[in-house]
Amino acid sequence: MGTAMNTLKRFSLTGFLALVIAYFGYHAMNGEQGVYNHARIQIEIAAVEAELAETRAQRERMEDRVARLDERTGAVDVDYLEERARAVLRFAHPSEIVVLTDSPRGEP
Repeated sequence: MGTAMNTLKRFSLTGFLALVIAYFGYHAMNGEQGVYNHARIQIEIAAVEAELAETRAQRERMEDRVARLDERTGAVDVDYLEERARAVLRFAHPSEIVVLTDSPRGEP
């Protein structure tokens, strides 16, 4: 009877330790701060950083356009103003050759 009881104690201790290791292993992989969640967050960060870079580039383009047409500085870029007016009004000089595309060059 002593041998059976000893074996049962060892088995229950081993089983308990296996359950504890499985519990912590599962949460290390799938928990709130686990490996899989960390990888998902890194992917989200990369996507948001790419979106931020595109937004910054768009902002720089818009600031450039505004700077060219800013009359407060007294430095209106006449060529750019004419180009924008032609793009918006869709006018051309009689001597120009017009090639239409899906997205006009002057429009974002």
